[in-house]
Amino acid sequence: MPVQAITEAEEALGHLEHLTDVLRSRGWTVEVSAHADRWPSALVANPDMPAMNESVIAVQEGPDRVWTYYYGWGERIAPCTDAPAAAAALVRVLAVRRDA
Repeated sequence: MPVQAITEAEEALGHLEHLTDVLRSRGWTVEVSAHADRWPSALVANPDMPAMNESVIAVQEGPDRVWTYYYGWGERIAPCTDAPAAAAALVRVLAVRRDA
């Protein structure tokens, strides 16, 4: 019986796809990139202002190797087990203030 091994990059991609599903269900624009020579990432954009966007990655952290979402600049967003919390944080960061 053949055994299929899932690489860390494939697992990261799976977490990003889950976050993508959550964000798209809320009307947000997300583009996932999974090039063979780079770590998978997602570009999340505000649908009302696409120039307001942020890159997100999923990586394992700590001694327990827990999967976590991070902004492209390296700040932690939320554990991958809580994609709705990560989506809420991204929506807050990329929100367009209309009362300013």
